[in-house]
Amino acid sequence: MKKLFALLLAFSCLFLTACNQNPADSTIGKGNPQNPVQPNETELKDTIIYNKTRDFIDLPSRIVYDDGGIVYYYSKVDGKSYVYCFDPLCEHKGDCLARPDLKAWNFQCTFFMDNRFYTTTAYGQIISFSFDGTDMKIEYDAGYDPQTVSQFGWTPNPSSYGKYIYIPLRADEKGNPHILRFDIETGEMEDLTEKTGNYVLPIFFYNGELYGTSSDSITWIKSDLGLQSCEVIEGIPVFSYISGNCFFSYIYNDQWDIEGIEIYDMKTGESEILTNELMGIEHEPQIVFIDEDYIYFYQLESIYLGDIIVKDELKPYYKGNDGSLYRVNRDGSGLICIYEESEFQIIDFEATIAGDHFLIKGQNVRVRDHVKETWDSGVLVGTIGADGKIDRLDPVEVVE
Repeated sequence: MKKLFALLLAFSCLFLTACNQNPADSTIGKGNPQNPVQPNETELKDTIIYNKTRDFIDLPSRIVYDDGGIVYYYSKVDGKSYVYCFDPLCEHKGDCLARPDLKAWNFQCTFFMDNRFYTTTAYGQIISFSFDGTDMKIEYDAGYDPQTVSQFGWTPNPSSYGKYIYIPLRADEKGNPHILRFDIETGEMEDLTEKTGNYVLPIFFYNGELYGTSSDSITWIKSDLGLQSCEVIEGIPVFSYISGNCFFSYIYNDQWDIEGIEIYDMKTGESEILTNELMGIEHEPQIVFIDEDYIYFYQLESIYLGDIIVKDELKPYYKGNDGSLYRVNRDGSGLICIYEESEFQIIDFEATIAGDHFLIKGQNVRVRDHVKETWDSGVLVGTIGADGKIDRLDPVEVVE
């Protein structure tokens, strides 16, 4: 039963999590810098390797996303979306890859390595499968007792680099956390903490070295890939927005209001601060996308739309932005508003760009007769013009 449950869990998170890596139909190469396939030291030099949750999984030929519990892919070729299922007879229910029954989706649990997906589970198993979900097999089984797995199982926070999968073990028999490492080529599992006496929770990789924290989650450590040589370093302002060798994070005041954006360069070890004043904005920025030239964001601002009826009472309804999207150069200059629509509401904190197409999760919303009305909710797409602006955002066309 334990193995069956783990197998179902892995299958359930297959296509939203697994597509965090380049699929078999892509050209294996640089891939997504955050989630590369088999890092090449030459191609990925001075590139931060950081596994993280994303709303949009940007692949060479398509963009994978979840909308309303169904997984779709947006084709960069024709600009249309398709249900992420390859069975022409499937009704996209039950065990359909595009609509898993279990909502245990964790973008960090699955990696595409050596043309296969590898998923780790809390039950101490590593399961691999091909691109379309077939040829599924258990690569490793720790044999955990279901009664103790919550105490001694693996955390849902693995990392991958090259041929290795790094897995945090919650605790050994003495209550001490360990770092395990699985070699997909040999099928060998190593307990690096037992072998070296060191523990480093992997956060990211850079130029063939592992960066992470000690068991106190405070002390930063740099290590070789085998945890044999560890060095305490100053803290690094890690955040989920990354471009090449730079982290993008926020700076806060004493009231925890965002006062600007910090850009930390791993190559130089230096930070650049873009204050709100420098960028020319009045409200807190919320980054949605970064490319080689620009930072895309909206401003956090409570906008009153009217009173709505909630349990027979009138309650004010606000949306968290004014419906505008902005772009600024990576040095903080050149602010422009790229999209403006008073009824537009951003749903999530992430967008992506494919060629001249801009995709973001949002909707249109208004209050009329004390009722909140929404329409065109989901993934919206617009065309970026020569001036960098978007005339309109419309729901992506879905081909059934």
